[in-house]
Amino acid sequence: MEVLAPEALIDDLRRVLRGRYPVHPLRKLLLAGELSREQLHGWAKNQFHEFRHIHRFFGIRYQKCPIQALRRMLLENMVEEEGEDLFGGKYPSHAELWTRFGEGLGIPREEMQSYEPLPGIKAALEMYVQLVQQSHWTVAIGTGLVFEGEGPKRMGEERQALETGYPWIPSESLAFFRAHEYHDEGHGDFIVDVIKEHIMDAGLQEEMRAAVRTRVDIMWLQNDSIYQAFVRPQLSPETVDRLETASN
Repeated sequence: MEVLAPEALIDDLRRVLRGRYPVHPLRKLLLAGELSREQLHGWAKNQFHEFRHIHRFFGIRYQKCPIQALRRMLLENMVEEEGEDLFGGKYPSHAELWTRFGEGLGIPREEMQSYEPLPGIKAALEMYVQLVQQSHWTVAIGTGLVFEGEGPKRMGEERQALETGYPWIPSESLAFFRAHEYHDEGHGDFIVDVIKEHIMDAGLQEEMRAAVRTRVDIMWLQNDSIYQAFVRPQLSPETVDRLETASN
């Protein structure tokens, strides 16, 4: 089995990431400004489940990592997630930022925090926690390439879509997206550096590819659960055909 050079490995993983599926219909509608307020509520309340439990897989990455310098960087990432305001920073926890985003959409704080997520959303979180638990420590960190590694681009697209397609949302409610645009630039670089330096074995490289595919599948499950429950039933047959034909 061929061992790829560092840059070639990153390029290969990004091809796996972006080629696993086309853009999900839910994301297409979100970016096009075509979701209703009710559909945005369904999306926001279900996405919150992962953001409020992010410590479960971040903590595993930290615990498994044997290199102190890398643990310090993982710890910095966790502090940002739990709230950099603890140490004089600008932002509270990212779960709090998402709650404020929900309030901007018209979701009361109590409703967001007491909402029972869809079964597929709960299953997706457990699948990701299990993936991180079972992976080599470098692969556990490397799975972040799918979220943090793509974060600045994805969060920038979502913020711009929310600003232009849903102008009724208060600008101050979009701090979650701005925080990720800023922080995920550094987090993505860190993850890439870990992969390039520590996944230089054929077996680990194949494990990393498989983990990226699984992480993308998990994110697809999250989107599809929301789409099937809140969005697809309200679409015309023509729209369903257009969206889903393009996604197959």
